[in-house]
Amino acid sequence: MSLKARFIVGLSVIIAVSLAAALWTIALRVNAGQERQFDDALRREAWQETREIADGGGARLRISPRLGPSPDDVGPLTKFAVLYGADDSILDATESWDGAPPARGRVPAELGDFHHRGRKLRGLVSAIPGRPNTSLLLAAPRRDLDEDALYLARTMIVVFVIALCCTVLMTSVLVGRLTKVHDGIARVARRVAAEDISARIGPVGGAPDIAQLATDVDAMIERIEQLLRSRSDFIAHAAHELRSPLTALYGELSNTMRRERSPQEYRDATMEALDATRRLMVLADDLLALARVGRGGDEELRRVRLVDCVDEAVAVVAREARERNVRLDVDIEDFDVMGRSLDLARMLRNLVENAVAHSPDGASIEVRAAQDAGVGWVSVRDFGPGVADDDAVRIFQPFFRGSRERASGRGGTGLGLAIASEIAKQHPGGTLELVSPDGPGACFRVTLASVSAT
Repeated sequence: MSLKARFIVGLSVIIAVSLAAALWTIALRVNAGQERQFDDALRREAWQETREIADGGGARLRISPRLGPSPDDVGPLTKFAVLYGADDSILDATESWDGAPPARGRVPAELGDFHHRGRKLRGLVSAIPGRPNTSLLLAAPRRDLDEDALYLARTMIVVFVIALCCTVLMTSVLVGRLTKVHDGIARVARRVAAEDISARIGPVGGAPDIAQLATDVDAMIERIEQLLRSRSDFIAHAAHELRSPLTALYGELSNTMRRERSPQEYRDATMEALDATRRLMVLADDLLALARVGRGGDEELRRVRLVDCVDEAVAVVAREARERNVRLDVDIEDFDVMGRSLDLARMLRNLVENAVAHSPDGASIEVRAAQDAGVGWVSVRDFGPGVADDDAVRIFQPFFRGSRERASGRGGTGLGLAIASEIAKQHPGGTLELVSPDGPGACFRVTLASVSAT
């Protein structure tokens, strides 16, 4: 059953039950009220009748020929009366019994309904004042009561059916309007499931929460489309990056096998093959790091001294910095962050390696870290050519190399900054951004939630 059908059935059942209960209660109260009026009329008539019989005296008691009780505006009802003696003998009876009044044992003890010769009557038995063991049965037909109750029941059924039909119709219209957006969302979801990523819900009216739901679904589809596009681009870039060292490796090995060469030529070819292999290993290591970023192996988030991570990153890059005659200027505060030490060290190493790679010979790299009001930051600045404005928005994309880097012919996988950015995002309060330094070069700033100062 669809969501719309469930809503219609559920609301209709609730309203139908509530309406039936209300109508049933009304019918019971109306019938009880009419029966109470009937009983009051019986009591008034019986009171007068017993007083007249008691006051009449004489050797033989008689029932008054007066008309029966009048419980409503229709008029007096046919009076059925029997006067019982001490031994339940019948002393007198009205002609309405057709000569066959009921025995005392077949009538109510006080007030109630009974049947006599196909008639349904309601009667009241009253004692005669001053006449022990003598009682009067005063009864009247229930036909008017029963017919009124039947008419009321039929009327209530008609009202219930009409109200139920109107309820179902109004509920269908209302639920149809309420679920229109949901139906649209369901259709779009089915199209997306069928790989139609172009499907969108678009702007919708109605309640703010429904409109927000449609907006959130569209944003989710946009994100899915971006992820699929990024995956496709990632695969294409990875294949391209793998092709270059593989081609170089295959070419060197092929040339080596074509003819006999001197030991030096073999040595040179082997060195070229080793260089291509090294590039493959670096690329494979970066690809694995990007795939595993944020997982940290078996390492969970814990309290980490940031200074230890910085020292480890600087120690790894120190040799390359010395070879390029680049000085590492480190000035950091000692504070703790919640994170994974291996990931944080890898992030900082990538930033320092990037700074070394883009620094001219003899330059320096500034590594700074401090905290303030529960927020810690680490900045890595170089004094190289910097990042072009057009490249700044794409600098953290995998395999992206800026225009100045491509022009310089400098090697690299283009994954270092992408890995650093993803690692930063995986930590509480973590961000990595490119900030504008005072002067030449580029400055990357990591922000992390600090725990406390040591």
